[in-house]
Amino acid sequence: MTADGAPRSLSDITRDMGLNMSDVAAFSGLDESTVFRLWDNTGWLDRISGRSLQSLMSSVPGIAEYSMAHAVRKRRDGLVGDLHDEGLAVDLGALERSPIAQQHLLNALEAALHIVRGQATQKTSSFIARFWGQEQDRALEAIYSTDHGLLQDPQKLFDASVDLAPRLNRKTYSFHSILALNILTHQVSKVTELEAHLGFEVPGRQAAFMMRGVVMGSLIGANDFELAERYRRELDATPVYAALEEWAFPTYTRDGRISSDFTLPSSLSLRNTATEVLREIAVYNDAYLYYLASTYIPLALKRDPAFGGRLAELVQALELRGADCRDRTTRQTCNALVRRLKGLA
Repeated sequence: MTADGAPRSLSDITRDMGLNMSDVAAFSGLDESTVFRLWDNTGWLDRISGRSLQSLMSSVPGIAEYSMAHAVRKRRDGLVGDLHDEGLAVDLGALERSPIAQQHLLNALEAALHIVRGQATQKTSSFIARFWGQEQDRALEAIYSTDHGLLQDPQKLFDASVDLAPRLNRKTYSFHSILALNILTHQVSKVTELEAHLGFEVPGRQAAFMMRGVVMGSLIGANDFELAERYRRELDATPVYAALEEWAFPTYTRDGRISSDFTLPSSLSLRNTATEVLREIAVYNDAYLYYLASTYIPLALKRDPAFGGRLAELVQALELRGADCRDRTTRQTCNALVRRLKGLA
């Protein structure tokens, strides 16, 4: 069986195992006439019923693996062709080498297709909103990346995203459009300059969440300390911004359920959030570290003083990273937070 899912007939898949048509029928419990109709047809997966496929998958080695690989390859080839027609070339080598699940990457390519076609519809908003989550976000990041990303030249995707974002929710409030706006602006702002206030005439929550997407992307992409400090002050002054900031991490990491009213349960352990924050302390730049130490971590400790049972690791991570930080204000902020955390431990 080929690992790439290229079309193969049943007879081809079973030949190396020495199984003939009668053997396959006997092991699977299917009528021999059913197996006969499928035997030499490379398109047999499109003709077989779900129950018959389950019988083959459970009785003939290689069928289950081929079925999945073929389905992934068929969808991939369709998306690659559609994106090519829209002027976006997919780097198949990067796609195959990626450690991210292929299904997530294909979902991201489909999102790119919606975006580059400029489809400002509820369906587009709903689809993009599904990328609020760690693995989904990593997949979407791969199509926007200019450094060995999935697209050979993603500039057309950047332009289409900037054009599409303000058109996603012109008529009514929509939870999915709020998430979609955040996701689009976050991805674009990581790789190109994007103003934190884009002039969208949208409701308060939508403006606040969109701004958060731009800020997070800009911090990661540009190491902008002034922006991190402006964002901290904005949260101090504007309750809706603070509420959305507190909601974002736990729902992104699935510690909390994604809720359209942007609320969290009163009792919540931030186990997954703690893991993600510890990772980000280690890998992101100093401006983003300042944002974590000055803004998010103090907010998270109000929700979960135990920080998902990872307080000791948080102290160690802040001490190690703070010691290597070049920015004096960030070092002082990390040190002050460490002293506070040691008082909680």
